Amino acid sequence: MIRKFSGLLLSLVLMVLLTGCWNSRELNQLAVAVGLGIDKVGDMYKISAQVIVPSTVAESGKPGSASVVLFKAEGKTVLEALGRMTTVAPRKIYLAHVRVLVLGEELAKDGISKPLEMLSRDQESRTDFYIVVAKNSSAENVLKVLTPLEKIPANRLYSSLKTSAELWAPTITVTLDKLIQEMVTEGKTPVLSVIEVVGVKETNGSKQNAENIDPPSQLRYTGLAYFRKDKLDGWMNEEDSKVYNYMTNHIDKTVGVISCPNGGNISLKVIRSKTRLKGKVINGKPQINAEIQAETSIGQVECEIDLVDPSTIDMLEKSAEKQLEKLVLGSVLKVQKRTKLDIYGFGVLIHRDNPKGWKDLKNDWDTNIATLDVNVKVDVKIRRLGTKGNSFLQDIKE
Repeated sequence: MIRKFSGLLLSLVLMVLLTGCWNSRELNQLAVAVGLGIDKVGDMYKISAQVIVPSTVAESGKPGSASVVLFKAEGKTVLEALGRMTTVAPRKIYLAHVRVLVLGEELAKDGISKPLEMLSRDQESRTDFYIVVAKNSSAENVLKVLTPLEKIPANRLYSSLKTSAELWAPTITVTLDKLIQEMVTEGKTPVLSVIEVVGVKETNGSKQNAENIDPPSQLRYTGLAYFRKDKLDGWMNEEDSKVYNYMTNHIDKTVGVISCPNGGNISLKVIRSKTRLKGKVINGKPQINAEIQAETSIGQVECEIDLVDPSTIDMLEKSAEKQLEKLVLGSVLKVQKRTKLDIYGFGVLIHRDNPKGWKDLKNDWDTNIATLDVNVKVDVKIRRLGTKGNSFLQDIKE
């Protein structure tokens, strides 16, 4: 009898525990945000949420209608602004599906750590979205631009950044966890990709922009931004941004151009790249040694050259090595002297490879980084010629 009663009591307890999620919400009660923008307006934070319009995303949706709507609100904190957004949004803003977070330039200059703290703490938010900085624009203006090909602009921002980072290289994908880690790590400066509105700066969310064969307003990634702790400190151009990715081992694929001996150019497609960095302290002075290995293929030939001859390939490899070595070393030294910041994370390397030496250097690292010695060694191999040997251009006579 006692055993039966115990079994019945256990069953009742389990039934209570398995009655469902106490904080579950129906989808029709939520406004699903895919893009989030944060700007600073005076002492207030301005939040812009790009929210999906479900009826237009479905295949049976009304043609010509915008697939997203932008809700905006201001508050003393990000959380207060999101709360106040319920006065204009018919549903609660749901952040679990945010793909891209855009930080306005003014906010980035003022400091990004406080608004990011809320997102890192929020239980509904995920941390796998990409974070970018708007240049010469507000985050709101970036999220207003409707673009072709993608119904949802935030998805376009996400996929374009991912593709650019994989195939071109002057951009980088940074998630919330990674950004916070870089902000709190000694010997590393946070870096984010830069997004600009090219052409007409103010679109007011016009759907005609997405319907135009040559949209008057376009979103373009234009290099990297670097921070001093949590404050925007400056911009890197395309060349310096690509070098940053070489030095931090973020190059997957990209393109380089070298000169032919008798004029013209050859484009090399980088198909694999690997950078090894080592930190040393010699007589109290820090030193970084970088070894870059790149495997390439011939992508385009605009000159008369015999690619079938092995000596030609050897010559092109040496030319590419010298050019890349000059590019990397020149950019690193320029960025070091201009910023006096540890853009590449050299301090982390010194700490890893020589903890005792780092202990003596870290208190004056901003001064040490400006005069740090960097040695670069490059090894380039041409693995493929493409689908042809020599170019047909040699058969075209005047």
